[in-house]
Amino acid sequence: MVDRDEAERRPGALTPERRAALAQATVAEFARAGYDGASLNRIIRDSGMSKSSFYHFVGSKSELFDVVVRMLIADVRAQWAPPAPGEFAGRRFWRRVDALLEEFGALSAQPALQHLGRIFYLGAGPGGSDARAKLLGAVRAWVEEVLRVGRDSGQIGAELPIGLQTDVTFAVLRAIDEWALAHDADGRGAVAASAPGLLLRRMLATRAPEES
Repeated sequence: MVDRDEAERRPGALTPERRAALAQATVAEFARAGYDGASLNRIIRDSGMSKSSFYHFVGSKSELFDVVVRMLIADVRAQWAPPAPGEFAGRRFWRRVDALLEEFGALSAQPALQHLGRIFYLGAGPGGSDARAKLLGAVRAWVEEVLRVGRDSGQIGAELPIGLQTDVTFAVLRAIDEWALAHDADGRGAVAASAPGLLLRRMLATRAPEES
């Protein structure tokens, strides 16, 4: 029979408690010191793992970064998945945008999404197979597809090239998200809930959004 400590030394076999502690310690350290300055020794200490258990799970800082991002992405996806761009078609575009922002706002209280947001916006990370870079690319591609649906439906303007419109939209959403992550809960709640829809309408809408 395998005891708990031995099971936890196997790669990918962390208990939920150890998994949560490792994510918390990793995100806090990378957010505090940046990727280059982050200390594996502090992460090991703060996560409550032994060095032998830690290095059986990951072998380097870049591997840890990638593994934790993948864990957080999996945790978020277990609770929420983005709707298909086709769901935004027609006159319901802005109503669907509002519903999406409301869904995401409710999810933002979850630790996994908060941790993912903090590590998502670090200025640097490991090269090569970076789960964060893949996630950024996937999110940007999804935003572009939603914008295409909005343009085809006549709900948002098509004066700008779609690539530029996507970059601007993505940058605005990212700026709001980073602001919310950097401020206390009392201040960020109302802004995070109202600012995205307000700014997106002012930037993108061709006319007053249709209600029916």
